[in-house]
Amino acid sequence: MRLAVQYCPYCGEQDLRPREEPAGAWECADCRSTFVITPVHQEARR
Repeated sequence: MRLAVQYCPYCGEQDLRPREEPAGAWECADCRSTFVITPVHQEARR
C-alpha cells in the first residue's frame, strides 16, 4: 500500500513522484528532495 502524499515537507510544493527504492519513498520535482513516508500504527482506544 502506498500512502498519498500531498505536499513536499521541505518546500511545500505538490509535484511529487513515487520512487521505487527505498520502499515508501517520494521525490519532489521542484526541490529534488527525496523523503520516505513510514506509516505509524496506533492501537484502538477502548
